[in-house]
Amino acid sequence: MILRVRFAETDQMGVAHHSAFVVWFEAGRVEWLRDRGMSYRALEEEGVSLAVSELRVRYRRAVRFDDELRLDTRMTALRSRGCSFSYVLTHVASGAVAALAESDHVAADRRGRATRIPAAWHERLRLAADDERP
Repeated sequence: MILRVRFAETDQMGVAHHSAFVVWFEAGRVEWLRDRGMSYRALEEEGVSLAVSELRVRYRRAVRFDDELRLDTRMTALRSRGCSFSYVLTHVASGAVAALAESDHVAADRRGRATRIPAAWHERLRLAADDERP
């Protein structure tokens, strides 16, 4: 996924604020699903969301307004009640890695309680994740 740092995502020095990275990672997850024929909206319409339970980010390089970035997202684990993703954010012009991240997610019902990922969704996610393994 290619994105460009927007002015609103920067601080007074023109550097992307650390909070913008979290939004980019979420966009990466949504696009990862979409690219594999799944819709996060459809999952939520079935009453299940993937709540973030942990996010780990290693910021490696500052990115600035109007920089073009490439975000590579992968599902790294799938469990009955959750999943994990990894992210590599690369500065396109230099090829330098700007950030590395991992996120863990818990399936939650509409009341916010942990639940199982619906069987049909779990199977689709498993197949999609298996397709990415070397």
